[in-house]
Amino acid sequence: MLASGLTACSGTLIAPHLVLTAGHCTIPGIIQGASVAFGSSLADGVTSIPIARAVPHPQFDLATLTDDVGVLVLASTAPVAPVVLGTSAPDVGATVGLVGWGLTGQDAGDTGVKRQGTAMVTAVDTTTFDVGSVPSQPCDGDSGGPALTMGSGVESVVGVTSHGDAACVQGGTYTRVDAFLGSFIEPTMAAFAEGSAVTGAQCLFPEQCAGGASACVVASDDANLSYCTTACQHDADCPAAMTCAGTQCRYPGPTPGAYGSSCASDADCDEGECTTTGVCALRCDPDAPTCPAGFACSNTADIDFFCIATPPPVASKSGGCVLAPVGRSIAFPWVAGGALALLVVRASRGGPRALRRAAYMHTSLSARAHVPSVQCAKVSQVDVASSGEQGCPSAMTLGHVNVSQPPTRQRVRSSQG
Repeated sequence: MLASGLTACSGTLIAPHLVLTAGHCTIPGIIQGASVAFGSSLADGVTSIPIARAVPHPQFDLATLTDDVGVLVLASTAPVAPVVLGTSAPDVGATVGLVGWGLTGQDAGDTGVKRQGTAMVTAVDTTTFDVGSVPSQPCDGDSGGPALTMGSGVESVVGVTSHGDAACVQGGTYTRVDAFLGSFIEPTMAAFAEGSAVTGAQCLFPEQCAGGASACVVASDDANLSYCTTACQHDADCPAAMTCAGTQCRYPGPTPGAYGSSCASDADCDEGECTTTGVCALRCDPDAPTCPAGFACSNTADIDFFCIATPPPVASKSGGCVLAPVGRSIAFPWVAGGALALLVVRASRGGPRALRRAAYMHTSLSARAHVPSVQCAKVSQVDVASSGEQGCPSAMTLGHVNVSQPPTRQRVRSSQG
């Protein structure tokens, strides 16, 4: 993952449309407009896939980096095979493989290449484990990348790069996969599995619809929003709120989750926020409005301005959706390497080096997140060739984020649980 042309974070493909990464790599400001890239180096070319949604662990805490794990949903099928999920933590003294797209050393400026190395496990806790710095360790840009073990000839991911020291010389801390397997990872995989979305539900990728890829249709009032449909002859053949339009069940508009649709909380909006007027809306600047066609920048309460449909739709009294102001940023110490294998941002080095850098950064890149990037290249500066993947598992991903785009139509949403 790249932020303004720089590697943000790393991750591991665990299903055709799902990437396992660090929680701090799922922050809205980092994933918005980002994509995941598959390949061995940016210079050699990569296959990029947009991120449809980011799902951090519901109890993830950016301040403490507890429960630092998340899942990214891809808009289309990845071009490589998924990696097996580990079911137990490595023992103290065991050797694990480390993979990432980050730096080979503090401020080395050499991200964009998938590297691998090994390290020894020095401590194991209930939800994390630590590795030493010899012969390799993670650094900025490696956040979200995997710690791998081999058993019975099968390689599995047992840890997710979380954080380390700012200088990338004292080892790193990994989130244990087994500790979150049954409570978060597997349920999330089930929720976004192929065929998991029923008629009327939003589809983040075509194959998510129970009726097949052809059942995923684009909303008539929002080209960036899709939902599952089914064949019909009468309105009675369709779920409530949908009508039979021609031969398919469709939403008459506004489509649930789209701008102008009614909402009770931000979770009801595909993007933006749920305003106090009860509609999903995008926050705007009255002096320089950038609202979609058919919407005007209006004052809804106090000093809040949102893009509201003209004339405004009938809204519920429970609130409406809105997008956070542009240019807002949060500074973080480097969590698992200031970059999410998909979206990485550098945070100040004042705190623990948490690869969380790719975490909650908004469109502004003023905050530098520090994410550990695997330093295997720093040790040997040689990447072992393996099927053109430089010795790294083919399912390791790297993403890109275009921070130069206007934040007016940021489609990626971070789901809390």
